[in-house]
Amino acid sequence: MTTAVRDPMVEPPEPPEPTAPPEELAERTGAWRWWIVLAITAASAVLHLWDLGLRPLAHDESLDAWFSWQARDFGVMRYDPVYHGPLRFYLGGFVLDTFGTSAAWARSVAAVAGIMATAVIAASTRTLGRVGAPVAAVAFTVSPTLLTVTRTGREDSLVVLVSVGLLLLVARALTEPRPAQLIGCGVLLAASFGLKESTFLFGLNAFLFFVVGGIVALGRPSSRSRAVVDRLRQLGTQPWIWAATAFAVTFIVIFTSGFRYSAGLESGLLDGLRYWWSQHDVGRGGQPWFFHLAIYGTYEWLLLGLATVGLVVSVRRRSVVGAWFGAMAIGQTVLYSWAGEKFAWLAAHPLVPMVLLAGFGAQAVADRLTTVRRRVAVGGGLAVVVLATLVTAIPPAITNGADPRELLVTVQTSVDVPPVVDELLAAHQEGRIRTIAIDESGGGSWPWAWYLNDVSGVDFVRLDPLSLPTDYDALVVLALGDEPVELDGYTSRRFRFREWWVPDYDDASVGDVANWWLTRKPWSPTASLDQYLLVRDEG
Repeated sequence: MTTAVRDPMVEPPEPPEPTAPPEELAERTGAWRWWIVLAITAASAVLHLWDLGLRPLAHDESLDAWFSWQARDFGVMRYDPVYHGPLRFYLGGFVLDTFGTSAAWARSVAAVAGIMATAVIAASTRTLGRVGAPVAAVAFTVSPTLLTVTRTGREDSLVVLVSVGLLLLVARALTEPRPAQLIGCGVLLAASFGLKESTFLFGLNAFLFFVVGGIVALGRPSSRSRAVVDRLRQLGTQPWIWAATAFAVTFIVIFTSGFRYSAGLESGLLDGLRYWWSQHDVGRGGQPWFFHLAIYGTYEWLLLGLATVGLVVSVRRRSVVGAWFGAMAIGQTVLYSWAGEKFAWLAAHPLVPMVLLAGFGAQAVADRLTTVRRRVAVGGGLAVVVLATLVTAIPPAITNGADPRELLVTVQTSVDVPPVVDELLAAHQEGRIRTIAIDESGGGSWPWAWYLNDVSGVDFVRLDPLSLPTDYDALVVLALGDEPVELDGYTSRRFRFREWWVPDYDDASVGDVANWWLTRKPWSPTASLDQYLLVRDEG
């Protein structure tokens, strides 16, 4: 039996007569649905948790872990837009305090958020269809960008989860509005602000969608936009008041650390927007306006293909839900291309509505497959593309996440760092090293501040390579050039601290790009920031 995407604006086809009693048929369908959700969620769990601690903690991940550790006893966390919203610090702090402080546990909240997002999408058959929902969930799970981001110990994975919830709740409210949906949107929107300032872009995009819809509803009384407005008006004013109250209470609790920091309310309302706007012209990341589009073209062919089908279907059917997903996908792509900051993790946010639009497209294709032969052919082709996408996703997301030649790897701590950490920890435990100086020049404190969090005798100071102190047993010194850093009585070795690649698109030929796509050989050089480890000689 085939089923069209649920949208009251579109008349679904008449279903064929069931061969079993309706109650038995519904029971069978429901059981299969939940088995499919469970299987996709289990696959997502494997991909999100497999070797989660393999990649060295990046600069931002170590900051996230350090602040989470400070929040482990649910103390007051004052909002600082440089480090984004305080909500995830409480979640991360609980996990680190309860289970441990390894890199895997530092990333576990992000990974679990990715798994939960998969489950929510897979279960959303009433919005995306019985075929569309599981296909969208699979596309989300194997997306190289989304898998990489949801395995990274930053706030973006939680924002992705909250965005999934918001997009689906609004979609339901557009077709079958209920008071609980509005209240849920209020809570999730406040939580999103409590996670990251990118919510301003999401909110701006949504605001423009509803403004345009409102204008259409006023100008065309017989339009589907007007029908949506009429359905929402039938709810009355009370649900909207409860939704606003839910938003305000959630927002206040998050930013005031549970009513213990009153200045947090004003800070949460104004500081995030001020800071984001001040950074717009800075152009953090050093990438061109089309950077996110380059990522999509390189990694996201599965999502782009299905989302394009979903967009075409939405336009042809004049689907309100499809218009919502499409407007949020296109609008956020434009907004993130315009915004000054360009990092790989930001590319994840426009992909979330694309995933849901892809589910729309997959359901539309499934509805047109009326023979077993067509279903097998299209299903087999889709499986091949899914497998190819997964093969592309595994290196940057799991097995080789510190390789700067991947566009999804921004500025990453080098694989040379963990062995140095292990050496210092072992020597400190054995008593051979009691004092350590870490050169904080060039942002060199991180991730050392987290890796050596429990080690006594560690100082973070600015060190002059030409005049190093001799009252430390070990020193980690920034390498300013090619000249070796040496100190009498110490053994010295150089290692890569951070690595990155900023592609020079102006000088790249089609052949260069094709060669990189096939071999990951960069057409312009990668770079690194190096450090020296100096350890006092024994005896």
